[in-house]
Amino acid sequence: MEIHEIRPGMSCMTREGAAYVLEVDRQSLLVLLQREDETIPVQVRSDEILAPLE
Repeated sequence: MEIHEIRPGMSCMTREGAAYVLEVDRQSLLVLLQREDETIPVQVRSDEILAPLE
């Protein structure tokens, strides 16, 4: 997905599974995610987000 399509509060799909977007840093193209199966948020590049979840 493009960085401008990613918004805090949206659910999305990554290579590792479903996740919830906590923060988006448009300048550095980084996204802070909370994955369903992990307790600690992780930071990923925006191009690692595959699609939004409906």
